[in-house]
Amino acid sequence: MRVLVIEDNADLREYLRVALEAQNYEVLTAAHGREALAYLNGHRVDAVLTDLFMPEMDGIETVAAVRKQFPGVRVIAMSGRPGVDYLPVARELGVSHTLRKPFDIKDLIAALEDGT
Repeated sequence: MRVLVIEDNADLREYLRVALEAQNYEVLTAAHGREALAYLNGHRVDAVLTDLFMPEMDGIETVAAVRKQFPGVRVIAMSGRPGVDYLPVARELGVSHTLRKPFDIKDLIAALEDGT
């Protein structure tokens, strides 16, 4: 399975890449939504894992664009900003799963493996 991880925090982005590759996923990364959409226009992915708070193009905008332009791609949203909860908004936009940071990699793997 090919997964695009969209996360502005470079350390977390790298951690997720390494953890998913250790589970035999093919992982591509982007630092923000604009970079991710540019990549998606030329490459096929099975799933997108996106943060909701990012510069350039936030996760809500990214989720909406991916759902509209690439309806066959499953989207998983993640967020952990204290005091602000946009995960319900992401659910309304049609993400398949939401993850509250910090989350266990097992929870991410379960979300990726769930066919819904």
